[in-house]
Amino acid sequence: MAPLVIAVVGYTGGVGTCLLAAMERVGIKPFALVRSSTMQCGDGAAEPVDFVALGKRLIAAASEIGGIPVIADVTASSAPQVQYEGWLAQGISVVAANKGIFAGPEPTYEALLSAAAANPPARLLHETTVGAGLPVLSTLGDLTASSHTILCVEGVLSGTLAFVLGAVAG
Repeated sequence: MAPLVIAVVGYTGGVGTCLLAAMERVGIKPFALVRSSTMQCGDGAAEPVDFVALGKRLIAAASEIGGIPVIADVTASSAPQVQYEGWLAQGISVVAANKGIFAGPEPTYEALLSAAAANPPARLLHETTVGAGLPVLSTLGDLTASSHTILCVEGVLSGTLAFVLGAVAG
């Protein structure tokens, strides 16, 4: 299996810190660390964030070792999300821990899927939690992949939304 060359966007937050710890446990060193205003690629110095340059450097580093370029976005920011389509079109796989861009218009999501399927192909992986941290998307995906048919999903999957709706109704 080809090595992963990973840029972690949002590494200073809670999810990013956990991701870096998990990567360390399995022996993966991030190629780039990116936060809201600065990024550091390879052994270089910190510099202002430039998502276009980040993508080019990531592809170059992956090409040098026959690796797979990956951007792990663990932010709640829309700034990296607007780059997803371009990164995918260049063959950079995107792993996202935020539902932001995926909760928008369907044509946006379809454009991301098309970009991921183009040459060079890339993967678009995403997950979010609802219902007190339940990984709903992967659970539903696993069920359908194992030949189960889902007829209906019902429930109040957001405590915050339930509170707001209760306050409005009351």
